[in-house]
Amino acid sequence: MGKSLRKIKREKKPASPIDPKLMEAWNRGFSAGAKEQRKSDIEHLVNILENLEEIPGIGEKTAWKVREFFLQRFGKEG
Repeated sequence: MGKSLRKIKREKKPASPIDPKLMEAWNRGFSAGAKEQRKSDIEHLVNILENLEEIPGIGEKTAWKVREFFLQRFGKEG
């Protein structure tokens, strides 16, 4: 009729048919890409925060409040 459940459980296959070395290399590349993207995002945010006063309606005081908010919210992350 068919294989018993016990026999099927013993014949477990690996979770992924992809070579583990290939997955490890992919994960390293993904991590490196994520790190570069984070670095790029931070640089863009810094550029925006540096030029807040150029936006009509935002003066020195408001720009400082926005910068202070970002420093308090995200400045403690490493």
